[in-house]
Amino acid sequence: MYNCYWNMHNYDMMDYEDDNDLEMMYPEISNRVRPMVVMHCNLLEKKYGPMCRPSHKELDEICEDMYEKIKDRLDRDDDDHHDHDHHEHDDDCYRQRRRYGRRRALNDLFRVLLLGELIGRRRRRRRRRPHYGY
Repeated sequence: MYNCYWNMHNYDMMDYEDDNDLEMMYPEISNRVRPMVVMHCNLLEKKYGPMCRPSHKELDEICEDMYEKIKDRLDRDDDDHHDHDHHEHDDDCYRQRRRYGRRRALNDLFRVLLLGELIGRRRRRRRRRPHYGY
């Protein structure tokens, strides 16, 4: 079992530059997805303001847009790792089912990342506001 507990003294002394070792563990797809998440959050904030709350439909559209932008790359990666021992017809059916499942899973992931980014932005803004204790 890993012990991730630290006291405030250790936290204050923590060097944020040391996060690079963890950041290097992100999968390659994150290099493509992260900029899209940030761009869409910037657009939402520009359209609705910093405390924006997109509708479910808007999130669905954004997630679908993100999927469309990376699906060709994912398909090429799948083809590179494909086993050619299957029959062609069975293989096509399998690919279609897998792509549909992948689309749903990635759209869910995109939604999680978008909401996480929007929530993180709100929290950072709240911490920067001075508190006067009225």
